Amino acid sequence: MSNNPFLEERLPIAVRLGASYNDEYAVEVTKTASGQEHRKLIHPFPVRRFSVHYTKSKGEIYDQILALYHRAYGKFKGFRVQAMDDYSTNGATGTPTAFDQPLSRLSAGVYQLYKVYGSTGAARTIFKPVAGTTVVAKNGVIVESGVTVNTTTGQVTISPPPLITDVITGGCLFDIPCRFDGEIDVTPLSPNYAETGEIMLVELINP
Repeated sequence: MSNNPFLEERLPIAVRLGASYNDEYAVEVTKTASGQEHRKLIHPFPVRRFSVHYTKSKGEIYDQILALYHRAYGKFKGFRVQAMDDYSTNGATGTPTAFDQPLSRLSAGVYQLYKVYGSTGAARTIFKPVAGTTVVAKNGVIVESGVTVNTTTGQVTISPPPLITDVITGGCLFDIPCRFDGEIDVTPLSPNYAETGEIMLVELINP
């Protein structure tokens, strides 16, 4: 885990429907003199980039978006973002269940929340579960007690520790850890309204 600074707060204005985004993979492509490509997958985790615009009153822009921008020192600190179309381990927006996703065992009794996409096994590590939403099962039975969730890392601790052969699954609502990926421009439209230019956010794969 890195020691990069992170603000445990959510982007104060939700990323609205209509905002554009893309999920990209880190792929290194080299070409030979004959034109043949050699592709190397650097890591198997999707990285989401958001392009967001807001039209709000000046007060709301300065008090919310710009305040977070300055608290984060621009690109320096990360923060939470809720993607309106992908914030649950149950499908995209469903109510999470204890059987949604397999949890990765890190050590005795400690597991990492994940979300697997599609049949290829591409996955997003869930570092920022929403407090109070995580549910866990062991061998198909919901674990009712002895579960502790670290909402800053996405790690789940089960006590007493399950056996290494036990199948642990879980689900939650989650935020995507992001940082600003550029400056914020504000254009006044009238005495009471202004709009931001393009606000670029990029997911942190190891916040």
